[in-house]
Amino acid sequence: MSEYSTLAHKMIQMWNSSFSKTIKQREEAASLKINFVKTINNFNSTNRNSNKKLKIKEYKSPTANFTTLSKDGVKIVASVWLNPKPSNKWVIGVHGFNSGRFNVLYLTWHYRSLGYNIITFDFRNHGSSDSDVVTWGYKEKWDLMTIITWVTQNYKPEEIGLVGTSMGGFTVNYLALTEEKFVKENNIKWAISDSAYMSVSKLLRSMVANNAPKIFENYVNLVLEDMLKIYKNEYGVNLVELDFINLIETKHKYIPIMYIHNRFDRVTNFLDSFKMQDVKNNIEESKVNELIIYDTGINHTKSIIKFTEDYILRTTDFVKKHQI
Repeated sequence: MSEYSTLAHKMIQMWNSSFSKTIKQREEAASLKINFVKTINNFNSTNRNSNKKLKIKEYKSPTANFTTLSKDGVKIVASVWLNPKPSNKWVIGVHGFNSGRFNVLYLTWHYRSLGYNIITFDFRNHGSSDSDVVTWGYKEKWDLMTIITWVTQNYKPEEIGLVGTSMGGFTVNYLALTEEKFVKENNIKWAISDSAYMSVSKLLRSMVANNAPKIFENYVNLVLEDMLKIYKNEYGVNLVELDFINLIETKHKYIPIMYIHNRFDRVTNFLDSFKMQDVKNNIEESKVNELIIYDTGINHTKSIIKFTEDYILRTTDFVKKHQI
């Protein structure tokens, strides 16, 4: 008999079995997958309609696709959209949970007007990349670092910007706070954190509380405790350590980050973006980190769809301040 609760195992299994075997391969290399879990659907941060709403026809036709290996040998699949005007500046799009590389393109496309080439990729257990357990930023950081290294080795970029959303937003923050030498060596100059969470354990607690059957309402803390133990003992990942407040260090100056959130986001809390920007500015004794909260915004990661003109203007202005 397992030492952990059945519900804890089931929750982890559901979050990972969402990305079940491919039943059809689309021409644009995005896999069609069966998903019966309502919880996962609610967390789906992006969809192809976002590209269409912003009139991005090119999402179906990247300049090139490639594969590379993450730190632990997991295959990662990525796509490149070169800027029509030759450039050696790059933006890397980092998607959220239950999403993929084509789905995050709409959050990166407007940076092409500033001369950037675009790369997006599938995290492990997403899209066309290899299967593995979702670790909410821990191993996903390895995947992001692998793509950054690929860009540096193949193009020797003069600068790189990172655009992360939801789980991808947390992963971008995690990288910025824990890999300062790597960030500097790879000419990463700025980042956008859209709809990110601040703490993995608090996020999981919210997901368990919001989606577990009512009969388990008083069982939430025990389930979360078991889930954290499963991740640590069975997958070698300590999710408790993935907390912005614990990761940021005093007397450090990290790359500038713009934080963006819809106030009525039902998946991640807008106060997380507010706190991360505030704490980061206080730690760095600066005002370089900026914040946008859309007071009437509702949908997770969709600020750019409803507030398109303002979003594009303010994010490009932020990038202009920090690009080379």
